[in-house]
Amino acid sequence: MKKLLFVGILFFCFFIPSVSALTKWEYNSWQANDGYGKKKQVTSNITNLKGEDVEVGGMKYGPFNKTSTAKLNDGIVEEVYVGLNKENYNNGDLFEMSIALNNTASKYLTEAVVMTQKSGDNFVLTANWAKSFKATITENGVYTYKWNFKTSVEGKILVKFTILNYNEEIDTTGFIALDKDAKDATNVRYLWACNIKAPYGVDIYTELPVLESENPNTADNIFFYVLMLFLSLGSVSYLAKISRC
Repeated sequence: MKKLLFVGILFFCFFIPSVSALTKWEYNSWQANDGYGKKKQVTSNITNLKGEDVEVGGMKYGPFNKTSTAKLNDGIVEEVYVGLNKENYNNGDLFEMSIALNNTASKYLTEAVVMTQKSGDNFVLTANWAKSFKATITENGVYTYKWNFKTSVEGKILVKFTILNYNEEIDTTGFIALDKDAKDATNVRYLWACNIKAPYGVDIYTELPVLESENPNTADNIFFYVLMLFLSLGSVSYLAKISRC
């Protein structure tokens, strides 16, 4: 019977998607002030980042985070959970998030910047290194910003950005080669809110919320998990019965 229960638990766990990023971007690890904006701990799970009041090179620098230890040789996958609420932004407000790589001398090499801007009643995401990419967000929620870095067969750095609503992929750039050789790259240098031109700032979640009150799109997910639990327990019961036959 214990073996059957173990099978049922495995069946249930198989259907639960991971909701943890490879790196947890926690409040204490964000570096602000001294020209890099401000940070505020909204809850134990939410950090609000704001940009500088004065522009530098046309940008209002926000906080940065150097928690990641991911290396290009291993393939880099980093996720950031971003809260998008239309009521918090005016038309034209924007923020930019970037993941940069170090070179072999531990100096800046290159980065992949993604801009999010309020446009009318939607949010539009673009990236200057992916000219054809344009993703439109129409609903409030907590969205996953995902960067993948790897090496091409030609030895170039490839990067792909994907925007997701939990497990639903909204849009992606696909892998695009940057103008730097992979042999010169080592590890992630930082995640940086490099430009925040929005009075509200931007909310970064350490963990992807699972409560309906935190994200309006999770009710179906909760129902799905309960259904899977019911099915798994049913499977255990059925296997127990046939084992006695």
